[in-house]
Amino acid sequence: MTADTDIDELLARLPQPSTREVFAQIEAARRADEARTPHRTIIPEPLLPPLWPDPGSGIVRFPCALGCGWSHEEDMYATDEDPISVPLRASSEEIGRIFAERAERRGAVVRERVELAIRDHFAAAHEGQNPPEREVW
Repeated sequence: MTADTDIDELLARLPQPSTREVFAQIEAARRADEARTPHRTIIPEPLLPPLWPDPGSGIVRFPCALGCGWSHEEDMYATDEDPISVPLRASSEEIGRIFAERAERRGAVVRERVELAIRDHFAAAHEGQNPPEREVW
C-alpha cells in the first residue's frame, strides 16, 4: 500500500456532508457576506514587488489614486526588525496567536504610515481634494 492509497482510504471513511448540508453552508456564507460591515480605506491597490532575489523585492508601492505619478514606497523587509519571542513549551495554538498578534500590530503600523503619507501628498499636491476611498475585505 502506498501513501496515496492510505490517504484515499482515509478520505473515503470520512463522513460526507449531504447536498442539503453543503447548500446550507453556502447559504450561510452568502448571508454572512451580505451582513458584513464594509471596510473602507484611502490606501490604493498596491503595486507588488518582484520576487526575491530581485533587488527591488520587498518594496511595495502605493501609487496616487489620481494617477499623478507620485507613490509611497514601503520596504516590507526593513520594517520587521523586532525579534520574535516564543516560549519553548508553547503549544501550536499559542505560537499561532503570537505570530497573528505580531502581524496585526505590524499591519496597523504600516497602514497608519501609508495613510499619513497619502494624506500629506493630497494636502500638498491635490489641495482641497480628499483621497478617494475603496472598499476592502
